[in-house]
Amino acid sequence: DTPTGGPVLPAGVEPDPRRGPRRTPPRKKPCGFVSQQFSPPASTSVFDNVVLPLKIAGVSRSERHRRGMAALAELDMADKARNKATALSGGQKQRAVIARALVNDPDVIFADEPTGNLDSATGAVVEDILFRLNREHGITLIVVTHDEELAARCDRRVQIRDGVLVPDERTAA
Repeated sequence: DTPTGGPVLPAGVEPDPRRGPRRTPPRKKPCGFVSQQFSPPASTSVFDNVVLPLKIAGVSRSERHRRGMAALAELDMADKARNKATALSGGQKQRAVIARALVNDPDVIFADEPTGNLDSATGAVVEDILFRLNREHGITLIVVTHDEELAARCDRRVQIRDGVLVPDERTAA
């Protein structure tokens, strides 16, 4: 999207204003995306879902296998690699989504209501995973949430109220 005002500098580089491939280079360092909904094709395995970003990026089959299995292992999901993604529990599906976000070794993970469809116990596990990735791998998390408890765990909170940015709160030193 084109911003309505101000600069957007992914990886510190202003995108070329033209559409198409010229606009892509600043976005080559991957970002991970964790969504609230996970609706994989019924015939697709967990592994195939996790490595999809690598396949799109043209990564070799052997490297996709190595990185996909490493991401699944990071989330204690390696034993589910061959399972159909649709057969997973809600928490397992969300961990598979996080593995897919992690597979490209991102600097940033954008999480849109990552616990929205989960019960509180499973949501707490997903939160712990995301914050562990932040701590242990230095991945920046940008979380969109209506969950005040999840928001309270973040180092910085920025609110948009009625389409207007509200001054932010820093919750950590």
